[in-house]
Amino acid sequence: MMFGLNFRCPTWRKQIFNFYSSGLCCWLVKIVNLSLKFISREFFITIGSIMEAAAANPLYDPLELTLRTEGLIIKGNKRKYLRFGTTPDYGTGIATGYVVGCNLRCLFCWSHETRDDLDLVQDYYSPEDVFEILSDIASMHPRIDKIRISDGEATLGFNHLLELLELTEKSHLKLFVVETNGILLGNHEEYARELSKFKKVFVRVSLKAGSPEAFSRKTGATPESFFLPLQAIRNLRKYQVNFGVSAMSADPRFMDPLERISLISYLGQIDPKIVLKLEEEFIILFPTARKRLEKAGWNVNNYQLPFYLKGPWKKYLQMSYRHVNSLEKQKLSLRFTLKNFIQLRHGI
Repeated sequence: MMFGLNFRCPTWRKQIFNFYSSGLCCWLVKIVNLSLKFISREFFITIGSIMEAAAANPLYDPLELTLRTEGLIIKGNKRKYLRFGTTPDYGTGIATGYVVGCNLRCLFCWSHETRDDLDLVQDYYSPEDVFEILSDIASMHPRIDKIRISDGEATLGFNHLLELLELTEKSHLKLFVVETNGILLGNHEEYARELSKFKKVFVRVSLKAGSPEAFSRKTGATPESFFLPLQAIRNLRKYQVNFGVSAMSADPRFMDPLERISLISYLGQIDPKIVLKLEEEFIILFPTARKRLEKAGWNVNNYQLPFYLKGPWKKYLQMSYRHVNSLEKQKLSLRFTLKNFIQLRHGI
């Protein structure tokens, strides 16, 4: 029933009160209040400072940066590594080789300073050397049955990666995790085809933004590069490679709700199942990440909580979005059940 307001009626003030106290109005107010918790003035000041700092620098092409970087970190089938160790990731833990070099320059990147200064490390390792070291590390921890290379872009020096996968395929190890930003897998479809030959590979594509403009602001790369990781996902699906998708989208400080919706929309166009299985990441301010953000003009302490809190504990608290896979959950609606009952009773 349409709500009409008669200003000539002496009870028009009461009509206004009834309207504003209606369920629809209350629902809208709740939505606005919830939005204000995330889209606050401080949030836009924070993001604005990052965007302005990134815009001050000339944009680069990640594919051109790939060629320059590979020329400094690859010798034959050998690649530069910073160190080796273990981390508690992927359930049982994983043996990790920390590579040097990346073809993106994300402002929130936590990797070592070697990302920007490739000459800090001069140690080259062959695939055999790397596999032997990681295997020995895994053997010292009974629960660890996976290995990976991290801290940089795994697909740089692709032949080096392929040889590592071949060694893993013949070993007792369960899995080799390829962590990638998807730039090269999106540009070279044959890379995905090569990866499909291995049974013990898992590719984890990490998305940095939800739109071309945001991608450019957060990484300094050209806006059109945003579509390469999405194409990488298509290529991996096409060749039935075992893969997963993660995104820097759980942190309201770095991705506003509209950008998050845009990201979900792009992924949904590829495959709705990817959205429901999306692993949303939160940005942890490691020293290197904090240094890069401060250099870009972002005040790491300028964060507004939705409630008042004073003291040292404030810096440890952080808001986060609900996980996307909550969209899959269903619940019984008593309201619609009652509505259906009434309609059926009246033969509607």
